[in-house]
Amino acid sequence: MKRTRILLMISFVVLIGMVAVTAAPTAEKQYATLQTSDITTMSLEELKKSIDTLKDAVVREQDEAYKNLSQARSKGDRTAYFEAWESLNRLADYRMTSSQTEALLERILALDEPKRSEYAAWLYQISAYYKPSVTLDFSSEGENYRYSYRQQIRREPGSQITLPDSSQIRFNSTHLGVLAGWGLTPDEVTYQPGETITMSYTDQTLYAIYQSGVRFVDDLNKTDVFFEEGKVEVPTPASGDASAIFSGWYDQTTGKLITDPVSYTTEGKGAFFEALWKRLAIEDVTVLYYDQTKLPTNTQIGIGFSYSNTGNVNLSGLKAVLSTQSDYVRILRDELQLGRLSAGLSSTNNSRFATKSKQQVRGEANTFRFIVSDSAPAGSVIPFTLTITNDKGDSWSHSFEVTVR
Repeated sequence: MKRTRILLMISFVVLIGMVAVTAAPTAEKQYATLQTSDITTMSLEELKKSIDTLKDAVVREQDEAYKNLSQARSKGDRTAYFEAWESLNRLADYRMTSSQTEALLERILALDEPKRSEYAAWLYQISAYYKPSVTLDFSSEGENYRYSYRQQIRREPGSQITLPDSSQIRFNSTHLGVLAGWGLTPDEVTYQPGETITMSYTDQTLYAIYQSGVRFVDDLNKTDVFFEEGKVEVPTPASGDASAIFSGWYDQTTGKLITDPVSYTTEGKGAFFEALWKRLAIEDVTVLYYDQTKLPTNTQIGIGFSYSNTGNVNLSGLKAVLSTQSDYVRILRDELQLGRLSAGLSSTNNSRFATKSKQQVRGEANTFRFIVSDSAPAGSVIPFTLTITNDKGDSWSHSFEVTVR
């Protein structure tokens, strides 16, 4: 009786599996059904369901074909291998056509929100022919010059994109002036430089619109000064950040650098100057292997540190010096060569490569070395100063303390 019940249960499970396989349409059958359907009369919900069913069938059969392909390769069965390969090629053709995509898009754009964005996002995912773009046209021409350049952005409709600002323009500012904004037409600003906009449902072209004048932009102080024409007064930036050293105003499109805050006469149509700041942050000072609040005496001790170039000017010829006024300390190695550090990157005293994120101090290579005398009373607080200089004579300092145990 028990054996009969087990056999009945197994038969029932097999039957359910056969029904499930039968209920799931093949990709070929589902594709044929979709091809003979009138997508202009079917409801969008019915169409979505039908297309999603086709997609599921294709994925299911592709997985099976890849499995068969792998098994045929391992067995050396050429016939089975080519059958699986032909199946994959056939399944690759079961996709929405260009005309079907256009017909669906026309219907989707007639919907109200939020259904319009919902169906547009779905169409973007399932059709290779629906990839709306925004083309940024930087082109301009005038006497003795002509620039022709376009950049295309493809994103899912409804997603956010940020338009370029003046700092991203690489064309000669004496010919173009400065970027005033982006327009749906070549002569009227629709969007501001750097503005974030929503990706449209269809292809769009935005035109760069330029204006004559001189702009001084200081990202550190968040200032933006614009002079329309003629003589301009060069701003004198100041910062409350002691680590920031002003290095001048720079127009990267012409290579012109203004280092003195004097008046400037506009050349051509204008210029776009950015404030250059040399900044360096000494982040962490690490006593290797010991607790810096309980340092042993009469022992060689190593110190490392991490630092970052937080300005927008590359720093070169960097050198670090460790000093102290304590009579209890003898510094065995007080100077380390650090080399070059590009703007926006971080490093340590012995890193092999600079990175965009802060690094941890590791190992004893290229570290400061010192000894605390055994005559230092327990609990003595010893001050140190770490100073980093560059090849221009600029310097940044960081003070810290250690305690004798």
